[in-house]
Amino acid sequence: MAILYYLFSFFAVINIIVFVHEYGHYLAAKKVGVKVTTFSIGMGREIFGMNDKHGTRWRFSLLPIGGYVMMLGDGDAASATEDKEFLDKLTPEERQFSFPEKNNWEKIFIAFCGPFFNYIYAFVMVVAMSFFCGIPSYPPIIGEVQKESPAEKHGLLSGDKIISMDGEEISKYRDVVIKIAEKESGPIKFVIERNSHQFAVSIAPEIKEIKKIIGGVKKTKLLGIRSGKPAFEKKSLLDSLGAGWVTCVSATKEMFHVFGKLFAGQKSLDDFGGIVHMASVAGDLSQNGNFALLIMFTVTLSLNLGFINLFPLPILDGGRILICLIEEVLRKKLSEKFQEHIMITCAVLLIFLMLVTTVNDILRIEAVNKFVSGFLE
Repeated sequence: MAILYYLFSFFAVINIIVFVHEYGHYLAAKKVGVKVTTFSIGMGREIFGMNDKHGTRWRFSLLPIGGYVMMLGDGDAASATEDKEFLDKLTPEERQFSFPEKNNWEKIFIAFCGPFFNYIYAFVMVVAMSFFCGIPSYPPIIGEVQKESPAEKHGLLSGDKIISMDGEEISKYRDVVIKIAEKESGPIKFVIERNSHQFAVSIAPEIKEIKKIIGGVKKTKLLGIRSGKPAFEKKSLLDSLGAGWVTCVSATKEMFHVFGKLFAGQKSLDDFGGIVHMASVAGDLSQNGNFALLIMFTVTLSLNLGFINLFPLPILDGGRILICLIEEVLRKKLSEKFQEHIMITCAVLLIFLMLVTTVNDILRIEAVNKFVSGFLE
């Protein structure tokens, strides 16, 4: 039952984000005069659905993850190919409502509005949360110190506040996590505040090694501390609007930073989580009744989905935008065969990334980790 609960929570959360994304495409298509034939939540065979007065089929599909908007004349859900046989049967008046008939700037507008709506969702949710109940924030205060950990051995206690790390001021607990992960070697110099008194302590994180199935060793730095409970502080409407803007901008900067390190070879795919991790987080938050944190989790996912979909890969919205820009510069359409080959390559790449992150999630489970490590010895 617990597994079913976690799966239900995950699918509910992810489908909200997918709906927001696809609804952006839907509204943009309607705005430029493109007929939307299908709006699907989920992939695969339809379970149930209905037609609206505009001829759009709103459907829920068998596989409750992902979704798509299918427009008149599309040969696939990504709008990368044309259904030429179908288009040939349309009258000139009917063809003007098809996606292939629109100019490149209109196609770019439709592609861009999916990720843009993910950012709008994140902005609106943060503003609403900030104004009505406060945004959950984690101050740099230690909530728990694990036994036999480097933190315990150096005398850190629950309730200690981390003022700085290696001379850099710490404003939130996430900064602590990032600093520990990015520390290349040696001890970290902490300035700790306890009972209004400050003191310095140097602690070297414990290096935990996990043998990977495909070979090699993944190293994780552990200090043995966890954050405390989040703090909630309501803000004025003006300050809430500012909080929404800052959240979107800072999250985008952080994603640029993370993926920049990945492409530069300074960060490994081992550090990324997948659908198992997302299901676990969604299940934990909903099961514990932390709905404010669950909403903020959807904000994080929405920003991630919006950002990643702007990558210039043909299977993503950013790829569609790039192709349209290239066609606009060249003043001619790219070969459909060429686009299909690139789409297949990108699809394989994305499937591979999903498999890698899912394996990472599974290996983080303690029992699985011990079994794999023992098996590979």
